[in-house]
Amino acid sequence: MKLPLYLRILLVLTLIGCGWLFWQDQPEPLDSAPAPVTTKAAPSEPAAPTPTAEPAETIVDLFPIQTWTPPPPPPPVDNAPRRPPALPFKVSAQWRYENQAKIVVLSGNGAQYTLCNRCSVPGRIVPGKMLDAHYRLDKLTDTAVVLTYMPLKHVSTLRLDKH
Repeated sequence: MKLPLYLRILLVLTLIGCGWLFWQDQPEPLDSAPAPVTTKAAPSEPAAPTPTAEPAETIVDLFPIQTWTPPPPPPPVDNAPRRPPALPFKVSAQWRYENQAKIVVLSGNGAQYTLCNRCSVPGRIVPGKMLDAHYRLDKLTDTAVVLTYMPLKHVSTLRLDKH
């Protein structure tokens, strides 16, 4: 089969055009990219804030990995009120002189505390005074010692009838 001359010339021109387009479509290497040109503003004008440099090309994932499993639930929030530590004191001794108020000795936190309402014992602790840095003696009765944990204002009762 013999093609006419005008079709052969048109075919050659089409091949040359396709080769030229293919050659023009090749990306340029990054080393030969032109450097950005910056100009300085005139000193009479106030300086404008400079925008942050962003990369020219950002990669966008059009098809991210997806799953049908639901996300884990958020951790539960503890709305319960804070609880004070366990009462660190125990009754070491208790006694009463004839017709006088009861005297109680508590031990805890590496020390001993002498509690009384009205007595002349040296180093005594009366209601309203602090046992240590965190506990205050509120009330001393024949059957109980009432202490307040000061950081949380929590009242605790230590029963004396069991001891």
